[in-house]
Amino acid sequence: MDTQKNQSGLNNEKNTGRRSFLRKMGAFMTTGVVVSTVPAVAKSDKISDSEIGVREKELSERIAILEAEKSIISLYRTYESMLNDGLYDEIPDMFVTDGEVVYNGGIFRGRDAGIARLYCKQFRNGLTGKKIDVTLDGKEEHSVNISENFLLAKASFPFAIQAGSPMVSDSVLVSMARLHGGGINKWYENGICGLTLTRKSIQDLWMIKRLEYHTESKSASVPAFTKIFPADPTGPDTLNTII
Repeated sequence: MDTQKNQSGLNNEKNTGRRSFLRKMGAFMTTGVVVSTVPAVAKSDKISDSEIGVREKELSERIAILEAEKSIISLYRTYESMLNDGLYDEIPDMFVTDGEVVYNGGIFRGRDAGIARLYCKQFRNGLTGKKIDVTLDGKEEHSVNISENFLLAKASFPFAIQAGSPMVSDSVLVSMARLHGGGINKWYENGICGLTLTRKSIQDLWMIKRLEYHTESKSASVPAFTKIFPADPTGPDTLNTII
């Protein structure tokens, strides 16, 4: 008789504890973080163990998605800041070893080869990447999509940057300007920056697998790449037929 009561008491205590947890999380949901995940849990004590398990799983997955989205947004903001501050040498470290970047009709492949060449030479020579504060025709919003295993993601962010390329001239004035960080043809461009990201486990940091600049408008007519590396010392590894 006592054994039955003890067993019953343990079961009731277990269920009460789990319901208490869900009631607390239900109160947390009302702040707007994940309202749609468990809308009625805090209002009912008559739910089965299986229902509690399902809702706990849904809650855990939703929290994992929010954390992944936050990490990816933070990674892109860091990337933007590095470009804006001219920290070109540090940017390749944000990519996986076989990562690639698509820019201005060219594909730059390999973290230590094409990607390093793009940022440390092409972008640095033109002081490319300084952020421009402009309205992008309603493109202020970003999007982030996470895979079911939380190890792959695709994201897109609006961008508006200053770009440039060194002036091709032998004049003394241009040479003097280069000594003072000038002698650069500058323009502005904006559009959508698309990212494919990966990580080995949910404990690891996200790394960029592929970054694509989909430029929609420029303040000057700038031709796409026509030569590849090494014919163009700062050029891409491959020409991209879709810009």
